[in-house]
Amino acid sequence: MDWRDKLDPTLKEHFNDLLKKVHSEKEAYTSAQHISQAQLWCAIAVLMKEVSDLQLQVKSLEKHIRVKPNSSLKNALDKL
Repeated sequence: MDWRDKLDPTLKEHFNDLLKKVHSEKEAYTSAQHISQAQLWCAIAVLMKEVSDLQLQVKSLEKHIRVKPNSSLKNALDKL
């Protein structure tokens, strides 16, 4: 049995989505000396882009609703 088969079904769905997104960078990570490490860094970059996009969306929503963000939530997002 593959270790991925043991993942929680909800997590497995997100995992598979991430794999599909990272696959688009296959040419880049397969040219690396350590392919598996490069693939992990690509996955991190994909996730960081998603976090960044979400931060932009939150800022845009904050401007539209003209509400001060919760300081602890803002601090948590800034740390990401």
